[in-house]
Amino acid sequence: MVTGTEKKVYTFEEYEALEREEGIRYEFFDGEVFAMAGTTKRHNAIVQSFARILYPFARKSGCSIFTESIKQKLKTGERYVYPDVIYTCEPADLADDSETVVQSPSLLIEVFSESSQRFDIQDKRLEYFKIPSLQYYLLVSQKHYGVELYERSADFWKYTIYDGLNAKIALEKLGVTMTLAEIYEGI
Repeated sequence: MVTGTEKKVYTFEEYEALEREEGIRYEFFDGEVFAMAGTTKRHNAIVQSFARILYPFARKSGCSIFTESIKQKLKTGERYVYPDVIYTCEPADLADDSETVVQSPSLLIEVFSESSQRFDIQDKRLEYFKIPSLQYYLLVSQKHYGVELYERSADFWKYTIYDGLNAKIALEKLGVTMTLAEIYEGI
């Protein structure tokens, strides 16, 4: 007996074709696809702030910033997600500008909402921590002026909370500093 609830399993090539045909972003987990929810103006403004803040640092160090529509390959299985901001200095990630996937980021940023909070904080975080090149993971709130920073430190991840517009974040391994006032400018 076949039920109507069976899930279609996609190959990576079928998944990419689906995105091209439908014009919708999907995250890909071992053959299953999940449509990405739309964003708010606030979410978009925060992502744009990060791109603006990070651009001078990236340009000076030969790195690149990608926002919202570039995939991050995860190390476990065939899994691809869309972080809000990807900062990479890996030559292989920068070699072909027609590619849609980054594999070796230094920094990943998620601007979370109530609907994405559990997935961004729990599931994605655990997957992101398995990426050898990743040095920093930032979780950014839309509801209040707050950022959670995970920083790789030898064999563990250091966790720091930044709260309030006067807080200053230093990502020393990337030579990047920023304030929450810059991140939340206009919000």
